[in-house]
Amino acid sequence: MSASHPLCGAIAVTGRPNAGKSTFLNSVLQTKVAIVSPRPQTTRGSMAGIYLDDDCQIVFYDTPGIHQPKNKLSQYMLHQVEEVLRGAEGALFLIDVREGLTEEDHLVAEWLQKTQKPVWVVLNKVDGVLDDKIQVIENKIKEEWPNWPILRMAAISGRGVKEIVAEVKKALPRQPYLFPEDELTDKTLREMASEMIREQCFLKLKDEIPYGVAVLIDSFEEKEEPEPVVIKATLFVEKDSQKGIVIGASGQQLKALGSASRVEIEKLVGRKVFLELWVKVLKNWRKDEDVLKRLGYSVPKKGK
Repeated sequence: MSASHPLCGAIAVTGRPNAGKSTFLNSVLQTKVAIVSPRPQTTRGSMAGIYLDDDCQIVFYDTPGIHQPKNKLSQYMLHQVEEVLRGAEGALFLIDVREGLTEEDHLVAEWLQKTQKPVWVVLNKVDGVLDDKIQVIENKIKEEWPNWPILRMAAISGRGVKEIVAEVKKALPRQPYLFPEDELTDKTLREMASEMIREQCFLKLKDEIPYGVAVLIDSFEEKEEPEPVVIKATLFVEKDSQKGIVIGASGQQLKALGSASRVEIEKLVGRKVFLELWVKVLKNWRKDEDVLKRLGYSVPKKGK
């Protein structure tokens, strides 16, 4: 490739659920594109975060946490990871140092070893963790995966993020940009609005309820200012009892979900938003391939 081309490539951001992948993506871009919650497996699909500076473009792909699949939705999530790894120049392997090395971390490592691509182990959430504890984890990593360099980061504060970008640059080829310079992600506003509604479900609903919620944007109408953007969306749940919980007494829970979602979407689109939410039951939608496809979670057939 010509030396006149900039440094450019895709990097997979991987790790077990809740390792801080989405927080890293938002931190490296210095703006919110990926949804975040304290719960594991908030991320269901891959999302590109397009980092650009004077001499390079790095497409960081946030991916679902690698885990043992439980249903068709889990299979979709893991397929997303496979697809990103297949096209990436290398991978960041995020580990939550507060938890130490877990069985799930070893599962992630197995996936990354199969790619035979550059891997950087990123010890995340180091703020407030004693250096002695971090050093013990580093020593274990050096024993098990001696060829993978180790970096430290606190994604939520931005500590160490610039150093990670600098290291990744060293492995990038010279080639034309993968995305236009003015793009920040590969997702449409419609897709991001759907995700921000789902984020509020994870933040405001208890127990296992958010995992059984899917969001479908029925309409997304951008009128001329000062008219608001009009969004109508349906929240699908798996059981009648869940529908009642999501709506809440006198509709108060659904109203709170809508208000919080609207605020986040307004930040995204930079204008006023009118948001209308409905709740419907789709029994066991996480196990139904046809329904998953309709909701945007297309599970590939084996052998494809």
